[in-house]
Amino acid sequence: MLFAMSVSDVSSAEPPPRAPLDALWGDLMLEGSASSVSVDSSGQRTVSIPRRRFDEQHGETWPESAAGTTHGIRVSRLDERWLLWRNGGWVLEGGLLARAREQSSTIELYGKAVIRQPPYVPSGPFPRDPPMTTGYEFFLVLRKADASRATIIREWIFQPSDVAKAGLVGARLQYDTASKKAVVTVTGLKTPVEYTVELAR
Repeated sequence: MLFAMSVSDVSSAEPPPRAPLDALWGDLMLEGSASSVSVDSSGQRTVSIPRRRFDEQHGETWPESAAGTTHGIRVSRLDERWLLWRNGGWVLEGGLLARAREQSSTIELYGKAVIRQPPYVPSGPFPRDPPMTTGYEFFLVLRKADASRATIIREWIFQPSDVAKAGLVGARLQYDTASKKAVVTVTGLKTPVEYTVELAR
């Protein structure tokens, strides 16, 4: 006698909350810290990873690449469960993409890839590749030399539906010291965009 068993894609638990991960990522960005943090129900731990030096002249383009620099940030929580596998959740990775000097302050552009990974079967006769979706967030930040934390001047959020291809969404910063205008260009979207931000004189 043969028995057929169908398994739905519904996990046995809700996805872990994303808001605390966003808050932690944002704190690290405003503090100017580089860190790779893994979070689960028991707390959080910092993971030591090799980092390459941030290129002051050329900067970075893609958030996923920036995560591996000396100004990179990665915050993850992957303990959402599906049957026997507990490997779903969120990965927030990115870091400093570009920096411009303004007297004793710096104008900085940060990028963050927001990756949603449902639980999946990692191996075996019926492996199931995780159907990940990725959105992106970019932050224009002012960092003053005499302040312990930077401030966010402007931020932009792009949903997975805005993305042409995950992993190829990037941003560039151009800053004109005379006019005090910052131009942020975001590429890799279905519709590339450019924003001009005028800083207070």
